[in-house]
Amino acid sequence: MAWLDDLRITLLVSLSLLLVAVLYRRFRRQVLARDLPAPLHAELTGLQVGYHPTRLRVEVSMPSRQELFPRIVDRDHAPLHAWASLTLVQGDHVLELDLPALADGEHYFELATATQRTVRVFRLQQE
Repeated sequence: MAWLDDLRITLLVSLSLLLVAVLYRRFRRQVLARDLPAPLHAELTGLQVGYHPTRLRVEVSMPSRQELFPRIVDRDHAPLHAWASLTLVQGDHVLELDLPALADGEHYFELATATQRTVRVFRLQQE
C-alpha cells in the first residue's frame, strides 16, 4: 500500500499549491480593483450641425493620446456611416466631419475609443 501513501501525499501537496494559487489570484484582483484608478476617457463636449456644406462640428476633450472611431449609427446602434479613425493627443480638439447624404430628422453620432462609446443625438434640417 505504499503507492496509496504516495498518492495521498501527492494530492495533499498539489491541492495545497492550488489553494495558494487561487488565494494569490483573488488577492491580486482585489488589490488591483481597489488601488488602480479608473482610466480617463475622451469627453464629447459639443456637437453641432453645420450647413453649406453639411458637416458635423465635434468638440472633444482628450485626457491622453487615444484613437477615436467616429460614426453615425441608427436607433439600434447599427452603423450607418463611419469616418476614418483619428489619433488625437491630450487636450481639446475640434473636428469637422463631412456628413453623407442623410434624410432630415434625428440621427445618432457615436464617438468610440478602445474602452468606451458615447452616443449623442443630432437633428438634421436641410430645408
